[in-house]
Amino acid sequence: MTPEDRRTANEDLLRERGIPVNPHLPMIEAEDSVTLRSEDALWRRLVALWGVVGTAMLRENGYFKEYFSVSNRRGWLSSDEAAFLFNDARSEGDIVRFSWRLEAMVFLAWCGGLVDALPMPEHPSSVEAVLPLYPHDLGDATMLRQALRLRSKAEILDWSDRLYRLHWAVRDAQLNGREPPPGINPGMVLEWHHAANWMTGYGDEEDWDAVSTDT
Repeated sequence: MTPEDRRTANEDLLRERGIPVNPHLPMIEAEDSVTLRSEDALWRRLVALWGVVGTAMLRENGYFKEYFSVSNRRGWLSSDEAAFLFNDARSEGDIVRFSWRLEAMVFLAWCGGLVDALPMPEHPSSVEAVLPLYPHDLGDATMLRQALRLRSKAEILDWSDRLYRLHWAVRDAQLNGREPPPGINPGMVLEWHHAANWMTGYGDEEDWDAVSTDT
């Protein structure tokens, strides 16, 4: 699919759902100009997200702190993630913020073929289906690595373009004091867009914390 076709298809989809479209938003990159993250990079990122989401949701559980103290795993965390996970006096704001990373985790699990399909980002996601792939001891997440099967670049770029346009609609509503677009969860859109831009190497940014979600 060409970038033009991808934009047209997603604009049509959004219009059908009553979601505002900005016809002046540019196209995203063509497939031949995008290099997806490797399965190994995706694996490490999924493990890092599992760690911070688990830390946020199981507040008094020290397992994740211990897990990322072993071997070289601490290096899999971004600076922001490490500061959160190894802080014993976490703020409520940070706990909420990292709880939302569950949505980025779900999107990347879909990119890795661990989730069959993604609905529109409306209802909060669940990671119950992929949690059995993560370790319950201090061992490496080998089951998770073995289960990964990276989706095609075309599939991932379809969602990347869609999230770009959805995020514009969310931000336009916020800037103009309107309700969010119908059937859309703004927090999910942000997390999925961040994950999609990391997965597609947007802006050649290597630092998870610094990945942009421009609209």
